[in-house]
Amino acid sequence: MYFSRVLLLILVGVVIPFPGAGQRSEIWREKPGTWLLNGGVGLTHYTGDLSELGNLGHLQLGASVNLAAAYRVSYQLSYRVEAQLYYLYAHQKYTRNYYNNLSFRSLNPDVWAGVQVDFWRVDDRYRAVIPYALAGAGITYIIPKALYEGQTYSLAPLQTEGIHYNRLAGIIRYGLGLPLLTSERLQFHLEGTYTHVLSDYLDDVSSVYPDRSNFNSLATSLSDRRAELGTVANQPGEQRGNTGKNDGYFILAGRLVFILITPGQRSYRRQIGR
Repeated sequence: MYFSRVLLLILVGVVIPFPGAGQRSEIWREKPGTWLLNGGVGLTHYTGDLSELGNLGHLQLGASVNLAAAYRVSYQLSYRVEAQLYYLYAHQKYTRNYYNNLSFRSLNPDVWAGVQVDFWRVDDRYRAVIPYALAGAGITYIIPKALYEGQTYSLAPLQTEGIHYNRLAGIIRYGLGLPLLTSERLQFHLEGTYTHVLSDYLDDVSSVYPDRSNFNSLATSLSDRRAELGTVANQPGEQRGNTGKNDGYFILAGRLVFILITPGQRSYRRQIGR
């Protein structure tokens, strides 16, 4: 009982600072002109030709790590720029198209810039938690690979659909964030985003099975992987992917946000001559 009371007091002190602490941290209060640095780690979930909507039994989660900087323009608007490294994978054996046996894995970078909009003003003293929305655009470099006979091969150079596609693709990102804990200069946010990739080749799968008569043996094996199941190969022109929808990925991340500098802190430094 004693331990639980102490823990409750600690949490209350972090999330809702006492009046004295509020006065001490006034110079770190977010105002227009504030710079913030944040980074996080998260779980990824790929959506595309090799996934199946609603298959909660096989989410095939990956991971991500990212670093971002933000500049507060107003009490409800910030600019934000971010760099990220994310890992995705999927296997058709967990879908209704299991008989095609296609799979991929990919560790990709992306960068984006956009805006972060708070639902209420950040100086609203009557709200302990102020969620926010974010949206922006950027680019990613896609590096789809596959595991075959114990080795990992890059798929794009093999042109498994007989197409040389651009591996540099645009992205559109949007999502929601929720601050959970806050201290004088440090915050912890939970953030969920979805990223539309402006390409259908994030997973190296898009349209139909090509004519493989001019393929080398490795390209042939990775273009149509039915042989590994002992079944008849697909004929050229048969459906391999879904051209009607581009690929994408979800990310649920925990983020540490650090206040670098505020107008109040700059003013304080001038007053003390630093």
